Amino acid sequence: MWNLIKAEWLKIRRCQILLVGIVALALCPVTQYGSQLIMAPEYQDANYDFVHLFVNVVWGNSQLFLPISLVMIGGWFIDREAAHDTLKNIVSIPVPMSRLLGAKLLVTAMLTLAFGLYSVCVTLLTGTVVGLSGLTLLKMFTCSAQVVAAALTTFLVCMPMILIFGQIRGAYLGGSIFTFFLGYCMLFFKSGVLLSAYPFSAALILVGFDMKQYNGATSPVNVLLSLAGILASVGVTFLLLALSNRQRELKPRKARKTNGQKRGVGRRRAS
Repeated sequence: MWNLIKAEWLKIRRCQILLVGIVALALCPVTQYGSQLIMAPEYQDANYDFVHLFVNVVWGNSQLFLPISLVMIGGWFIDREAAHDTLKNIVSIPVPMSRLLGAKLLVTAMLTLAFGLYSVCVTLLTGTVVGLSGLTLLKMFTCSAQVVAAALTTFLVCMPMILIFGQIRGAYLGGSIFTFFLGYCMLFFKSGVLLSAYPFSAALILVGFDMKQYNGATSPVNVLLSLAGILASVGVTFLLLALSNRQRELKPRKARKTNGQKRGVGRRRAS
């Protein structure tokens, strides 16, 4: 597995689509603070500080930027093998398809962690440049941990979409848009039960995000239901990996005999 992960990391330098995620996550804190500025004065929050910016980044990342970026990048990792005609080289290695796809998911998870840390750095830089207050060492640690944790739980929710749309030739771009739609749908779940069980909102609830403030939930959320929603996404992921292994296994190709070899066999038989 380590060799597969290492090989995937070497391929990242060719992944120009990675820039989409980098730019999107850099824009997140800027757009979140910018939305505060363009509001009418009576709707602006006079107490807007670093904590508010971090919370907005968690919401913006999980609802919009990360679902699009993760499915697009993770799907590209899978789709590129067919698009770049490199799958014929991989099938010569006796590696199950489930292990190959699992390695691609693990690399995407590592990128998700990097994206979370990157979002923290950009948020701190944005807040410092615009002169926000209210940042203490404790708040910086707790807010940063929530940003990174929300990125990882969002990745767990996006894993089935990465596998599904990555294995459909050229569908990862459409899949990223569809995943954004799924993330946006959590705005319409006001019941605490539905909000807790829905995987995209469950990813935020598990990291302690206040859904009532941003979603307008009418009843309290349930952490156990949220955990069940995340586990359901993980279960679907393992099922998809198992099905991919049953349907197609990357086995070594049989060596083809050349005409010269066949003639040599014929001569030996004739002699």
